[in-house]
Amino acid sequence: MIPPDTAQPAPRDSRPVVATPSRGVPLAVVIVAAVLAGILLFLALNARRQALSAPATSPQAADIPVSVAALPLYLPPPIPEPVPAPIAAPAPQVRPSPVPPVPLMTRQPQPSYAPPVPPPVQIAPSAPVQRNAGGPTLVVDTTQAATPTEPGAGPRPGFNPLGLPSQSGTTTERARAGMFANRATTVPQGTLIPAVLETGYDSTRPGYARALVQRDIRGFDGSQVLIPRGSRLVGEYGADTAPGQNRAGIVWSRLIRPDGMTIEIGSPAADTVGRGGVRAKVNSHFWERFGSAILQSSLDVGVNLASRAGNGSVVVLPGGSQALTGRFVQPNVVRPTLSVRPGTSVSVFVARDLDFSTSREP
Repeated sequence: MIPPDTAQPAPRDSRPVVATPSRGVPLAVVIVAAVLAGILLFLALNARRQALSAPATSPQAADIPVSVAALPLYLPPPIPEPVPAPIAAPAPQVRPSPVPPVPLMTRQPQPSYAPPVPPPVQIAPSAPVQRNAGGPTLVVDTTQAATPTEPGAGPRPGFNPLGLPSQSGTTTERARAGMFANRATTVPQGTLIPAVLETGYDSTRPGYARALVQRDIRGFDGSQVLIPRGSRLVGEYGADTAPGQNRAGIVWSRLIRPDGMTIEIGSPAADTVGRGGVRAKVNSHFWERFGSAILQSSLDVGVNLASRAGNGSVVVLPGGSQALTGRFVQPNVVRPTLSVRPGTSVSVFVARDLDFSTSREP
């Protein structure tokens, strides 16, 4: 049994007790010493490199300092004043002696013989030379071009694109008021007759058009139906379209009622709100109009590039691009094509009073 005096107290911590290592040189001191050693090594190597690269030459005598006595100062002589140059006296002018005039010898006119001029001989006009039907013929147009109208000017005299009867006279006359002779049987001027196209429209070639009236049209007083629904309209159109045109022009020449009554209507076609012409689908033929111009531009660019890449050599194309210009189709020759489908709603703008008094009342 261990006596109580020799008994050791129980440690508070259950972990084993380990002796700590002794402290050595601090880390900062080691780093500073390494840096100093590196600097000293660099300086030593640099001094050795400079000693090896320096040339082994002896110093020149001019580099050795020698005590030389100061030389006396030298003053330049004074600059002499400029002496003005002597002015030469003007030389005396010698006047030329007058030369006597030389007498001119006049020649006597020699007689000359002039033969009489024969009277002009009138050449009878030769008979026209007959040519073959397929041979080339030269035609010279001696007519003068029409003078273009100024911008903003009114319509030229006789301007009638749709072939309608003129409403304005050449002389200014007094307009007098009047009354319709038969108001019940008269369709007044300016009436819109709605209709639907039965045939299509194509401006490639001129042709005829046909339409059906969609509602009853009454007389001036509204008491009678003068144009019943289902009446047929017959008209015609041309093929003279202009660039930028997008409305088809149709002139209705005849109206046929279901009962067989006909009348020469002579009125143009309009849209549903009365605007002139019928809205059409436009085919501008872009590639046909500008394809030749694009091809010509491509040829010109190719010729220029070939000339630059030739380094002074001459590039000659057979015929040249300018000779091909006449073979291309000019843009103003190809005209746009307008087309309207059957079943399109149109209107007839009545251009003159229509009198149905001679017909039998329905």
